[in-house]
Amino acid sequence: MESPAPLPGWLRVLVRIDFVAAVALTVVAPLVLTARALSARQRGELAGLLRYWRASSLLMATVYLLIDARRIAFPAGIAARLLLAGALWSRPLAPAEHAWSRRWRWLAGAYGVLGALASLPLLRGSLLPTLPAACAAYLEPPRAYAALFHPATSRRRLGDVGVFGLAAFATVAVVSVVRRLVKGHA
Repeated sequence: MESPAPLPGWLRVLVRIDFVAAVALTVVAPLVLTARALSARQRGELAGLLRYWRASSLLMATVYLLIDARRIAFPAGIAARLLLAGALWSRPLAPAEHAWSRRWRWLAGAYGVLGALASLPLLRGSLLPTLPAACAAYLEPPRAYAALFHPATSRRRLGDVGVFGLAAFATVAVVSVVRRLVKGHA
């Protein structure tokens, strides 16, 4: 059940700023960097960006979960932010890596960690019967996205897409971990 109380204007503004920053840092910037790395044929940078795009799939699943107010979206969003930072910071900077790519890695990684810490209170939204105002505010930007890109599709169906994305992400993550464990013992 969603929050029946009206949302404070300042909260709406902060959530929209966060959503716009997330799109700029986690979608637009890495798309530009990926295109540049592809055109320059920089394999090391592309490998890091591929790891980033894998981790960012959880963020996209979270957006679809939020469209339908699925409670798992709140812990998934925090996990996505932390995984993005881990994907960006886990490999050393390559000497040939472009300066913009280095700056983006540190900025987006810091944004992910700070955003995850700031989002910890949203975990209550996955437990309480009525969504707190902060959680309800986080439903608005994904729903605006859905209205723009999926106007004829129900929220429930888009939420199901989010569940499928979350399940696919978890399956690939488990398979990857098992594969590494088996490889390490061989």
